[in-house]
Amino acid sequence: MLDLTQHPELYVKQEIEHLEVFTGYETKNRYSVRTPEGQQLLYAFEESGLLGRNILSSHRPLTVHVVDRNNNNVITASRSFFWFLSHLHVSDGTGQRVGSMQRRFSLFTRRFDLMDGSGSVVAEMRGPIFRPFTFMVYQQGQEIGRVTKQWSGIGREAFTDADTFKVEVDTSRMGEDFSLLMLASAIAIDLDFFEK
Repeated sequence: MLDLTQHPELYVKQEIEHLEVFTGYETKNRYSVRTPEGQQLLYAFEESGLLGRNILSSHRPLTVHVVDRNNNNVITASRSFFWFLSHLHVSDGTGQRVGSMQRRFSLFTRRFDLMDGSGSVVAEMRGPIFRPFTFMVYQQGQEIGRVTKQWSGIGREAFTDADTFKVEVDTSRMGEDFSLLMLASAIAIDLDFFEK
């Protein structure tokens, strides 16, 4: 089984959906998860309804499955329909809940609580308004992780909503469950803020 604590830095790259590029029709999102050297470790895909994707847009209910190269389930992340504040539930490959990500109300920043499997807040994620592509994760005032949207080039940025995110975790301080939660949070950030 893959141990994400061996990978303090990963890249989550959304796959380009050609139908979406030419028609604007929202299709199910797909992602590859790679090391900085380009080795593909995991593959993620969205499960959602046609009407939800095209009418409810970034507020739609969905499930994201993350699998390894042998198609073994590593993470399942799901959320219900929401009006304002999203809540993502994350389980490991065995179906055991490892945590959740709850968006909090804030006027001048994008804020999330990262919770463990029992619902206790273990860290806070903040995306400053003047750094729209960066989300820092803090525990007791110290930065322990970061999710950063990467520049994909003028063509990809202008014509697709396929994004790449760099996920960094202080694996010397945080365990496997937190690494799984951070990986799922990168996909949640894409769905909440960069879908269109």
